[in-house]
Amino acid sequence: MQWYQEISELVGSYMLGVLISLGIGLILGLEREYDKLKEDKGIAGIRTFPIVTILGFSLGNLTEIFTPWLLIISLGTFILFLAFNTYSQKQDTLGQDLTTNLALIATFVLGVMVSVAYYRDAVATAVIIVTLLSLKTRFRSVIQNITSEELFAFIKFVIIALLILPFLPNKTYGPDNLLNPFEIGSIIVIVSFLNFIGYFLVKFIGSKKGIILTAILGGLISSTAVAWNYASSSKESPELSKKYSAGIIVASAIMFPRLALLAYIFNSNILTHLALPFGILTCICVAATLFLMRKDDAIPDTNIKLGNPLNILNAIKFGAVYVIILFAVFYSNLFFGESGLYYSALIAGLADTDAITISMSKFSLDGDKLTLASSVIIAATISNMLVKLGITVFKGSKAAGKLVGYAFGSVILVGILYILIIRS
Repeated sequence: MQWYQEISELVGSYMLGVLISLGIGLILGLEREYDKLKEDKGIAGIRTFPIVTILGFSLGNLTEIFTPWLLIISLGTFILFLAFNTYSQKQDTLGQDLTTNLALIATFVLGVMVSVAYYRDAVATAVIIVTLLSLKTRFRSVIQNITSEELFAFIKFVIIALLILPFLPNKTYGPDNLLNPFEIGSIIVIVSFLNFIGYFLVKFIGSKKGIILTAILGGLISSTAVAWNYASSSKESPELSKKYSAGIIVASAIMFPRLALLAYIFNSNILTHLALPFGILTCICVAATLFLMRKDDAIPDTNIKLGNPLNILNAIKFGAVYVIILFAVFYSNLFFGESGLYYSALIAGLADTDAITISMSKFSLDGDKLTLASSVIIAATISNMLVKLGITVFKGSKAAGKLVGYAFGSVILVGILYILIIRS
């Protein structure tokens, strides 16, 4: 806010508000003017929007002298003016300027925000609005490519996140208060949201855009799914084994930062213990990928079938797996100590690394178990690497199995050595 004060002292507080209002209006007006020229229609552009913003700012200032009703009546009058102007148009164009009218009303309100010194909020809101306006063509393209299954998946996600989750009891049950319905529901929503992002990134950016990009984005959802698809493809096209192997390896490289993000969400302190080992393991995978991708111009099929973006049954299964791992971690530590936790991690990693990562992050919240928790998470990733290596060996070509074996073997060896070093 320092520069606001300096400019305010130079030009005066009122003129500062006018300048900020002018800038906001120009941002929105420029986009509307461009859209108007492109589609040869529209009622407002680069001159109208700045005037409306300054009008809202000036009326906002006058309310301090007169009455707040001045602003309320002015906004109502402005909305009626836009309504009459729209209704007076030809019937075949009626409704075409609805977006511009709403943008004008929002611009008026932004001017009012500037009048009460909400400078940053007003500018940030203007940027969000202009982004929504400018992405009209992209939104239409995305919507045209969304299937009914994906639409229903999004609706189901919204229902779970906004209608079911808030009403789950935020109370603890069971031994050592392990079970909290709201907490378990939150974990399901967070993991489903990350899967949602990965799914649509693959669909609209990665698919058919190069094996590495597709594999990276696919790794955001499931590196195991990438291994399954690419291993099968390498067997169908053995001459492309190097490319598919690189895709499997780089998708697994994404697993480490993805798990680091999940761990950070539930226990930020554990990230300092995971940064070094995860960084090393990621670098090994990336180096192997770069080695395999060099001097190879073949372009294989990059399509990855990732299934439904939100399968309710799978979400429930993940919740069940998470609860099982919670109990496994608790009783393993209770009866077998540290070795029990490692056994749990090795078993959990065969199916999923997310649940054990979240469980161990929460397990180490008291601060004195961070080193143990991080090594258990690494053990789970080693187990998961073995699963993907097995998938590649049995479903892929011999060359793919060998190449992935070298890379994953290095990761597994380094991971085991790291665990042994920090335990000693």
